Amino acid sequence: MKQKLWLSVALPLVLATHMAPPLHAATPVAQAPFQRSTYALKQQKFVLKNGLTLVVHEDHSVPVVAVNLWYHVGSRNEQRGKTGFAHLFEHFFFNGSENYPHGFREAMDDLGANNRNGTTNGDRTNFYEDVPVSALERTLYLESDRMGYLGNYISKEMLERERGVVQNEKRQGENQPYGRVWQEISAQMYPYSHPYSWSTIGSMDDLNAASLDDIKQWYRSYYGPNNAVIALAGDITPERALALVTQYFGAIPPGPPLPRTQRWIPRLDSDIRSEMEDRVPQARIYRSYHAPAVGDPELGRLSLLAEVLAGSKSARLERRLVYEKGLATAVNAGVNDAELGSTFNIIVTVKPGVAPADAEREMDNVLRELLAQGPTAAELARVKTSSLAAFARANERLGRRADLLAENATFGATPEAYLDQLEAAARATPEQVKRSGAAWLNAHSHTMTVKPFAQLAVEKSTLDRKLLPALGTPPEVAFPAIERAQLKNGVKVVLLQRHTAPIVNVTLALDAGSASDSSAKAGAASLAMDLLDKGTRTRNAFQLSDALESLGAQMSAATLADLSLLRLQSTAGNLAPSLALMADAALRPAFADALFTQQQQRRLAQIAQEKAQPTSLAMRIVPGILYGADRTYGRPASGDADSVSRLTRDDVAQWHASWFKPGSATIVVSGDTTLAQLMPALEASFGAWQGGSAPAKPAAAPARTAGKRVFLIDKPDAPQSTIVAAQLTQLQGQPEDLAMEPVMQNFGGMATSRLNRNLRLDKHWSYGTSGQLTNPRGQRALLVVAPVQTDKTREAMVEVAKEIRGVAGERPLQGEEFNSIMRNMGARLAGRFETLAALDSAALTSLNLGLPDDYWSGYSARLRQLAPAQLAGAAAKFVQPDDLVWVVIGDLRKIEAGVRELGWGEVTVLDTDGKPVAR
Repeated sequence: MKQKLWLSVALPLVLATHMAPPLHAATPVAQAPFQRSTYALKQQKFVLKNGLTLVVHEDHSVPVVAVNLWYHVGSRNEQRGKTGFAHLFEHFFFNGSENYPHGFREAMDDLGANNRNGTTNGDRTNFYEDVPVSALERTLYLESDRMGYLGNYISKEMLERERGVVQNEKRQGENQPYGRVWQEISAQMYPYSHPYSWSTIGSMDDLNAASLDDIKQWYRSYYGPNNAVIALAGDITPERALALVTQYFGAIPPGPPLPRTQRWIPRLDSDIRSEMEDRVPQARIYRSYHAPAVGDPELGRLSLLAEVLAGSKSARLERRLVYEKGLATAVNAGVNDAELGSTFNIIVTVKPGVAPADAEREMDNVLRELLAQGPTAAELARVKTSSLAAFARANERLGRRADLLAENATFGATPEAYLDQLEAAARATPEQVKRSGAAWLNAHSHTMTVKPFAQLAVEKSTLDRKLLPALGTPPEVAFPAIERAQLKNGVKVVLLQRHTAPIVNVTLALDAGSASDSSAKAGAASLAMDLLDKGTRTRNAFQLSDALESLGAQMSAATLADLSLLRLQSTAGNLAPSLALMADAALRPAFADALFTQQQQRRLAQIAQEKAQPTSLAMRIVPGILYGADRTYGRPASGDADSVSRLTRDDVAQWHASWFKPGSATIVVSGDTTLAQLMPALEASFGAWQGGSAPAKPAAAPARTAGKRVFLIDKPDAPQSTIVAAQLTQLQGQPEDLAMEPVMQNFGGMATSRLNRNLRLDKHWSYGTSGQLTNPRGQRALLVVAPVQTDKTREAMVEVAKEIRGVAGERPLQGEEFNSIMRNMGARLAGRFETLAALDSAALTSLNLGLPDDYWSGYSARLRQLAPAQLAGAAAKFVQPDDLVWVVIGDLRKIEAGVRELGWGEVTVLDTDGKPVAR
């Protein structure tokens, strides 16, 4: 999806129903003057003779180049009756081309690409991949071949296959809670002839009616080099980039001149109200207003207004509806920016038991007050600081930088257009934001400008497109040295330095997790962690949120099976004061009674949401079947409704007192700091923490799955069935652990895995499937998840079982399949550790599983030594097809008889709590 520079979408937050007033009045934060150079990406732009725009950003910090190609075509270029073409054609781009008649996904797997995909929206289609520099030339060859040489390769078979895949993608989207909302909103917001009035994925009728001639004409019209931008970011010079792009793209002829509507912002004649019903656990209110188009400075000011409304705990709409009035469990606000005209949206998820009209009335009151008063200077300063910090943090990744430059070259005429938007928003005054908010609750006019079509030419080429460029040797990947230290109170410290961006990540890891819960108090660990940023003994929730936002910092909590995590994202310059806030939240939580009550209500609403979504429902049910509902790893981390309802404020406070112990804590730090800078700040913030170590958790005794059982859960009228196959497998620490990584990647871990090739690419019964080994500290589980169209449920189960038997020994990994997955596993390491989050994840995995400090630095070498026999032996040990249990969620009226006909064991119908249903 297209990146937003100033989009505010507030995450669901929880506070007390009635909050005490702030301890002191908020004061404006001193804001540093906006410096364009701080946010500018050094880049060079070139335009080839055939009209192709090239943007190059040079950064040699890792041996990776992000390739990002934007075509200025989206669903806005379609017509009524022929919708969905842009998105359907995105899928065609992955099927090979005239000179490379093989799958593009397979090619990317083979060369070790990371962060790769294609997306389509109303205004553009983009394709992106981060590749090791050794594979850049082949990648450019492949991208250029599908730009210039795809038309003659498109076949009737390809059309039928991808049409089926897209229709399953549409079914999967509509099968989600609230999955049909936005297509209904678009149809109401825009006139019938407006190209934003239909969904990007199109209608089933139009997809069925698409002909081969239609598709080929679409390709000829919109995918020429003069309608495209390619951005390269990373280990490449502008000179080398221009030479390679000219070599591979320069001889591709330009497409025809294209008429292009520049602005079309409708005006609604009156308020429109509509209702729809869906199988969801909570009512939700969506409010949309028309807004200016991309590039208008007013849009940045409207996004700031959205942040003031719903960007943090102290935001006006969140504070009033969620915290003070208790009318909602989540509030979101933001700008959906688009080329013809944007929309300003407010979303309120109504608290169970509350009348939607009451929540809407209070929403209107808050919005009316803000439009009348405007934001305060303190509010505006906070959201600016927070937004700029988020922008800088996002640009850590090369792929994000390439995407940003390509987007702005496409929509803004210059790759640096984003700087004008950032500056306009950063310098906005409260009065300007107030005026923008008042003005854009009504529509504006549309203007058309026609420019002459440039005369274009092509480069003379001597390139032989039948020769596939060779792949270079995958680059060596250096993992940062793990530095260790210890605070005087026993807290262990792990540091991984990286100085490419002025940001630091800090994770406080406690040896607890959901495994520390008892069956009677399931959910206590995660509930306590969720409350840590909701107020301390010295700061209420709003003050803590304001203080973090003023420093450009973010804090979040997570509960894994074996670890409880409190995470901080900070700027390097504000690390010490940010750590002080983190320590305050971690060590001195308030756990106020009203806070606890509301968080408990929110958790119950969350559980209801999990039970409404098929995959998350399966993940709640399956662990209890495998491990036993009363055993470690057998309970959902969020708990169940019964256990959460019984929890008290004292339960979570006692959990915190028992498990937050310095002797059981490790602080993992990554980013732009050193031990010499870090340790004094950690001693100042966490050094006074006392208390020894936490109690030992009960060990999970190894078990074997009681297989040959089938469980069914009814989801009436579901257009898809969600199939899960699962079994318990080996404990952590097996000699074959490393060999299982390529086995599982090839089986179910990527777009071209065996499961996806079968169910998506070959049979187009599913939009996507997965197979994985879970990663707790103890005994793991094999999980296969396959959402499929309802009328192929039985057949898909047969295919999943066949693939599981294949990986267990009937079809071992060997030959070119072995070579390809090993190339993928080795080459993708070049981009695997690009971000601080990736370094954090690796360090936490090492901490949880007790891996040696040189595990990741020697990972690549050990991986290269694996042979086919080792992978076959590992798969035979870990995968036991006779131990499988099956869980199928779908419309039992349509699927139950077929599933029972398989005769795969005892069939039990469960409710959404995992309890047998009397029938």
